[in-house]
Amino acid sequence: MATETPAAPARRRRGKMAYRHDIDGLRGLAIALVVVFHIWMGRVSGGVDVFLTLSGFFFLGSLLRGASDGRTPLNPIPHLTRLVRRLYPALVVTVAATVAGTILIKPPTQWSSIFEQTLASLFYYQNWELALTSQDYAAADATISPLQHLWSMSVQGQFYLVALAVVLGLTALWRLVVRRGTPTTFLLVVVAAGTAASVWWSAHGQAVNQPWNYYDTGARMWELLIGGLVAILLAGIVLPWPLRMLSTIAGLFLVVSTGFLFDGAAYFPGPLAWYPIGGALLIILGGNLPEGERATPRRDPVTWLLSARVFRRLGDISYSLYLWHWPLLILWLSYDQQAEITLVSGLVIVAVSVVLALLTEKYVERPLRMASRARSRATPAAQQRDALRKGPGRSARDQQRFVKATVLVVVAAVASLGTVGWWTATSASRSAVPYVDSLTDPDHPGARAFFDGVPAPEGVGYLPSLLQVGNDLPVSTMDGCISNFESSEVQMCVYGDVTAPRTVALVGGSHAEHWISGLDEVGRHYGFRVVTLLKMGCPLTLDASVSDSDEPLYESCAEWTPAALAALVGLAPEFVFTTATRPVGVVGPDIAPRQYVELWRALDQQGIGVIAIRDTPWLNQGRGPIRAGDCLGDGGTPEECGMPRERSIAPINPAGLAGAGIDSVRLIDLTDGLCDAENCPVVVGNVIVYHDSHHLSGSWVRSASGELARQMGPATGWW
Repeated sequence: MATETPAAPARRRRGKMAYRHDIDGLRGLAIALVVVFHIWMGRVSGGVDVFLTLSGFFFLGSLLRGASDGRTPLNPIPHLTRLVRRLYPALVVTVAATVAGTILIKPPTQWSSIFEQTLASLFYYQNWELALTSQDYAAADATISPLQHLWSMSVQGQFYLVALAVVLGLTALWRLVVRRGTPTTFLLVVVAAGTAASVWWSAHGQAVNQPWNYYDTGARMWELLIGGLVAILLAGIVLPWPLRMLSTIAGLFLVVSTGFLFDGAAYFPGPLAWYPIGGALLIILGGNLPEGERATPRRDPVTWLLSARVFRRLGDISYSLYLWHWPLLILWLSYDQQAEITLVSGLVIVAVSVVLALLTEKYVERPLRMASRARSRATPAAQQRDALRKGPGRSARDQQRFVKATVLVVVAAVASLGTVGWWTATSASRSAVPYVDSLTDPDHPGARAFFDGVPAPEGVGYLPSLLQVGNDLPVSTMDGCISNFESSEVQMCVYGDVTAPRTVALVGGSHAEHWISGLDEVGRHYGFRVVTLLKMGCPLTLDASVSDSDEPLYESCAEWTPAALAALVGLAPEFVFTTATRPVGVVGPDIAPRQYVELWRALDQQGIGVIAIRDTPWLNQGRGPIRAGDCLGDGGTPEECGMPRERSIAPINPAGLAGAGIDSVRLIDLTDGLCDAENCPVVVGNVIVYHDSHHLSGSWVRSASGELARQMGPATGWW
């Protein structure tokens, strides 16, 4: 990661800001923690949060100091130029290498999402891309994007633009209206207010939707703003020697211990993020030494240690090291999915990352940062200092390196954008899912291979193809007839025989929704309409909970549930079609939650029948979700990519006992079309069963519609 402005001002000497080598070292320590915890611990260390604070310390601190100098021009172009020179070249080169590695190692089923993240990373909205696609920040494994870590770069880029607009804009307004003094105090008040608002927003976001909160720029903003405040307010404060030593030792402990005590992915940027950030601020404050004094191992051990060459050098390459280590880790795990990260393999990844970081820093970052300084500096004082050195020119050797680095970056950018553009332009024809009637197709019998013993010929391609299966979604999703995670609006759509007087209401979350492909077929054939009341991740219960703690699943689910129940009663369907079970944790046989049973009793009292269908196996063998298409694309067999039956499905349907005594409940179980006696494979009858790791493909559900009709007939009494 990058922290803008190479100089690290923190204390005053003869009216100038002294350079802080220990802050360079703190940056190096933070990147070391990030790498170690990503590779061996599989959790968030707090190092990224320290980086964000240091970014605010350098960049915002520089802007605020410039605002106090009436001679400082307010042109944002020099600032933006330096940012682009500092951040973009290494990013472009790393992303291009990651795209190449993706094509060589990752299955084509993952290319689309990674290429979308390529654009998001290059244009600094990767955090929103991950948030909008509901991708939790997870430990490294073969299914994770090799560009996931670049969310933090996007947050920084967005912060830089906001900080430039606010500070330069308010400074210009001050000079135009007030015309005397400096706006420093006014700006500090604005920054403090923004910090307080962001702190509140991050705490609120953690309580409401932590996965989204983790990527939210507004929730992250305080981590950078506090750094800018510290750069101004604590710059001239020198603590007495005992307090300096105690504060830096305490700060070092807080920074290093964060990842060992808790996983920041579950808590940051909420209140617990003050733990590592507070440690960094203590180190910054305690590192302010009296004028003319140098840190020694005895009096200022932490400041001395962080000023050591090894940490300072780590600080120099921290940005490139951050960029390289994660793609190398993910691509290695994708190359050998059976491999565990050991001490030796982890050290190899670290060594390769360091070498690439050193090369990138020397041959890409440094040459392109060495633009004509006199033109790029924003303040007259900075321009004067550059003039006293060697002036704006480059040596012939520097010019050659500049040209070579520029050519490399341009080629990398063109290659990345060209690859993504070609893939996107051809995606429609490649990923469109053909409609095949699996009830009659002799090559793709799907569920009929298990239910009816219909033979599936060998040597026939899967349906849908590996590139198509991710798009084999329920029609209700394609029609926008399922409320997303943010919406609490109840949406009702009609399928099946839309003119029929008889009604089945399909209610609940996505695991109820994926049956619409079969219900639509059966409804049109047997004369009933299917009305959907669906919300992502929100199985319908009386109180929006499915656990023993009675905690609602999430806020908008709690808001949607009573409205959906009211709409359901008003609809007065003959039957409600919903899920009967759900798995225990990420791995384990299914259970029938008591909240499901409570809903069945309530519907029974309303005179509404219940058709409860058993949930499907979830593809997770203890190492994270397994996407069926990705696993098959990596060379896995249908059985290897699937689940053992005994680990994912209870021997007897648990809903049978749970629903005993409720006369209106009818149970449906299509497990035997998903699993044989021992395995639940991801391909049945040459049809891929799942479009991801736990949702059924529309093609497989349609192939099971015959058995669905056979079981629904007696359940409803309609045929």
